[in-house]
Amino acid sequence: MNSTVKFLFALLTLGLAAAPLAHAKEKPEKVAQAGQRIKGAVDEHDKMLNEKLKLTAEQQAKLATIRKEQAAGMKAHRGDRAKMADAMKTGREQIRAMLTPEQQTTFDSIKPEGREGKKGKKGKKEDAS
Repeated sequence: MNSTVKFLFALLTLGLAAAPLAHAKEKPEKVAQAGQRIKGAVDEHDKMLNEKLKLTAEQQAKLATIRKEQAAGMKAHRGDRAKMADAMKTGREQIRAMLTPEQQTTFDSIKPEGREGKKGKKGKKEDAS
């Protein structure tokens, strides 16, 4: 009976040791999916900016450069929300700076991405009357 208890204890220990390893394999996939969702959202936002602001080819190239720098800043400060917010704000300021005065007026009327720009949109129900 003593050997059975030892065997069960060893099996339990092995199972507990393997659980975090199995869970760790899921994380990179979830991070990659989140990254793809964010990239898709940024691409959609850039497409919308291009349509509303009628960006020139030069401005589109500058926007792509700003987005790459912004992504690097966000990645470098992952986990520090304040610094990530600063990177977002800096990117928005750089985008605004490259625009003409007319484009800036339109840009200023566009709500920022993220929670602040989406307030009140979740949970709205259409009137069924």
